[in-house]
Amino acid sequence: MRINEAYEHEPILPYQGEESCPVGGCSKVGMQCVDVAQALTLTPTAAVGTAVVTCQGSPRVRCETAEDGATCLVTVTQRVCVTVPIRFGATVEPDDPTIACAGASDNAENCAG
Repeated sequence: MRINEAYEHEPILPYQGEESCPVGGCSKVGMQCVDVAQALTLTPTAAVGTAVVTCQGSPRVRCETAEDGATCLVTVTQRVCVTVPIRFGATVEPDDPTIACAGASDNAENCAG
């Protein structure tokens, strides 16, 4: 069957404007895109544990005599390793969500998916 054969006996009616809506009413669908945002407040946390200190090797000793020979400056250097356990994290607190109408160009054609 050709498409025009299906409508041969039924005339195609012209588009009806809003002012000629049927007596029972018109069904319409409105659409509005919106932008919804959820802000979150992140607060860092850090818990410091007990430090462990260990000496590595022998100390180095350096002695410097003052130019006038009245004193000596002794410097002792020791390599020390410090281990500090730290547990890092964050707490999350939701703020109030916000909503805003999308621009007119974002509506029907982009809102449908």
